[in-house]
Amino acid sequence: MTTHIDQAIESNSKSVDEVLTAKVTKSEESGAVGVPVFFSATDIEKQGIDPDEIDRLGVQVEDGFVLLVPIKDETGGTSSE
Repeated sequence: MTTHIDQAIESNSKSVDEVLTAKVTKSEESGAVGVPVFFSATDIEKQGIDPDEIDRLGVQVEDGFVLLVPIKDETGGTSSE
């Protein structure tokens, strides 16, 4: 199971709880490396995933969408397996 975060919401919208920012990590050799992202338990629940039922949360980008993949165990099995 994956959950799409596929809706752009203006930051001044009442549906946005809080806008957090993160500094882009850069190296002298390769430039931009990435951005750390933090999801609170409430954020995860809002995506339809029960954080108490998973051990880890996979995050991947597919076709321009950020996907949250619940992972139940250390072997990497998703909660839908």
